[in-house]
Amino acid sequence: MSRFLPRAIAFAILSVLLMMVGSVIALLVLVGAPTSAGDVAGFQHEAAVRAGMVDLIVGPIVMVVTGWFVARPFAGRDALAAAGLMVAVYILIDLGIVFLFGDPGQMALATTGRSYAFKVAAALIGGWLASRTPEASEPVPLDEE
Repeated sequence: MSRFLPRAIAFAILSVLLMMVGSVIALLVLVGAPTSAGDVAGFQHEAAVRAGMVDLIVGPIVMVVTGWFVARPFAGRDALAAAGLMVAVYILIDLGIVFLFGDPGQMALATTGRSYAFKVAAALIGGWLASRTPEASEPVPLDEE
């Protein structure tokens, strides 16, 4: 398990960053950027309303991609273990951010649980996909081309 940890940590941090950037882009596309100082409150309200939906779309997409990349060098169960460890580290980082900088009392457990369930499933799907496809450096037998 120790050979997975550095890779899992790196891809978990990458997942956090990609989800932040992806969520901001999605919210700007859905809500539109505020054009004046008076529009900021309306933007914040509309963004808060749509944040849960955006997270359920952007999160699994990012997790499938990073789950695939983290598991790419491994085969079979090792690929799934790498993706599972990556998503576990991601959840620890995410909860750490909430507890250090946010208000844990405002966290809706049902929404958060559903979001984490989608992300875990997506990361494992990415790991499974990586375990099913040969790496580019692996020779492919002629009868499989």
